[in-house]
Amino acid sequence: MTEQIKPSLNYTIICDDVRQEAGGKISIMGLFENIYATKFPAVHSRLAIINEWSDGKGEFTSLTQILSPDKEKVVRKTASKIKLKEAHIRHRDISIHLNIEFPVSGNYWIEIFLDDDLVKSIPLNVVLVKDPQIH
Repeated sequence: MTEQIKPSLNYTIICDDVRQEAGGKISIMGLFENIYATKFPAVHSRLAIINEWSDGKGEFTSLTQILSPDKEKVVRKTASKIKLKEAHIRHRDISIHLNIEFPVSGNYWIEIFLDDDLVKSIPLNVVLVKDPQIH
């Protein structure tokens, strides 16, 4: 039986887009922590979430979900498998979310789970702006 070591979450990045470049490099476009809208419900056309895991060994399930401000409704979620053969290997889990509807303004929550254990919760502030020139 192979020893299993739970990995650590090194970082979570919220951005507009992620691209795989020649040579294996990843390009990250449009980092943000707030979404601005002039009316609600608001639709955000593209949102990418990057989670990097390391210092683990074995197979795991990662779940990333976006919750409503009251944490009662799951707005969007994605799950993926992580396979780490050696503890020094890094795994980047990238999820792309298209046309997410935000019904109201407020602090939404991005939650990251590893095998059903909550690892991190990050606020995503969705803000009503009255003057579209300000943001």
